[in-house]
Amino acid sequence: MHLVITSGGLPVEVMLAPGAEADVTAFKSLALGLPPGARLFADAGYLDDAEQALLAEAGGLELVNQRRGNCRVQLLPWVRYLCKRGRERVETVFSQVAADFGRTVHAVTPRGFELKAFLTVLAYSLLA
Repeated sequence: MHLVITSGGLPVEVMLAPGAEADVTAFKSLALGLPPGARLFADAGYLDDAEQALLAEAGGLELVNQRRGNCRVQLLPWVRYLCKRGRERVETVFSQVAADFGRTVHAVTPRGFELKAFLTVLAYSLLA
């Protein structure tokens, strides 16, 4: 599950993707309906310089990725701190949604599973 949340922790975009699919591939197919000037904090799995430039040019969005230790271009210390704090918020929201989802899900079809997952995120956003 890929989540885009507000700074307050409310989910605004959600997408289910197969576990074998790379994060950056799933991100490219995510429909981002965000206002120009929005800043997205992402982990290192979403690192793609071409996609980052495309988002900045086309939608006026800033994608800030955590960097792996072996990357040539590292973030400034204060940007790294903000990125870490943003990612912690995302992980907290994801953990809370996963806890609400339940340990077992009775779904007969893949569409039924998707429906239950999306309804769980919707319920979380309404009750948060």
